[in-house]
Amino acid sequence: MLKEISLHIAENEKVGLIGLNGAGKTTLLNVIAGVVRPDAGFVRTNGRESLIEDKKALKDLVYVSGTKSQLWEELTVKASLENCTKMYQIDPPVFKSRLARLEKIFETGTFMNSRPRNLSLGERMRCELVYALLAEPEILLLDEVLIGVDVSIKHKIMQFFETYRKEKHSTIIYTSNNLAEVEKVCDRVILIDEGQIIFDGKTERIINEFSPYYRMEVEISDEIPDFEDLPLEKYSIDSDMIIIDYDKQKIKTAQIVRHLMEKSKVGDIRLSEPDLEGTVKRIYGGRIWKT
Repeated sequence: MLKEISLHIAENEKVGLIGLNGAGKTTLLNVIAGVVRPDAGFVRTNGRESLIEDKKALKDLVYVSGTKSQLWEELTVKASLENCTKMYQIDPPVFKSRLARLEKIFETGTFMNSRPRNLSLGERMRCELVYALLAEPEILLLDEVLIGVDVSIKHKIMQFFETYRKEKHSTIIYTSNNLAEVEKVCDRVILIDEGQIIFDGKTERIINEFSPYYRMEVEISDEIPDFEDLPLEKYSIDSDMIIIDYDKQKIKTAQIVRHLMEKSKVGDIRLSEPDLEGTVKRIYGGRIWKT
């Protein structure tokens, strides 16, 4: 259930909806898409307030979900795509050109004569995305669309989302439990918890505000150096390993490395930057985050 949700998403934005399972992400997408009517308030999309009753507005928006299929189960993928061209009144030469491009990016050419039920989840999702993009919609609602997709193809698809947005000036609203995907695809994130928005802003800002610390893991084969004069957030010692958390606004990485090398015999050094997944886990504390 959503509670007093209020937000504005502009043209050409890339927005990630994130939160625990059951937080309200999919419900919000259903409301935006016109699948679910809100009990109160309104949703205005491209200046229209009722997508359900406005067929032209529906052509400007596509909603792709890892849990719902747009393809006809009893038809081949190719037949479903041909039906899509009739529904959206796409001229045959335009359809042929668009399909050729999308097949190359999503690598779906070998699936054209298959039925969706005979494809793996990742293969089906790639076909679902091709189906959705044939009409070149202005608004893309993407809910767990890369679930099951091979890593080798996933990166290419995420790059295409950015290319498509720039070409079509489209708006992308993206949700996934894989926060590394959200971080790569989106510039802005909306964090939902129990039906309410608890953060709305740039990805960099949520990381800086809630998880600003970098981490350095250093192998030491000599005595442990004294850190009292360094403005570290914290450090711990585990056998021959020192784990250091620090704020780069207070101290530079090079200063810490130089201090270590002056005081001790240093082995391997591993650095890790704060990321969106670690930040959200920090916000939720001990509550479960599934990826």
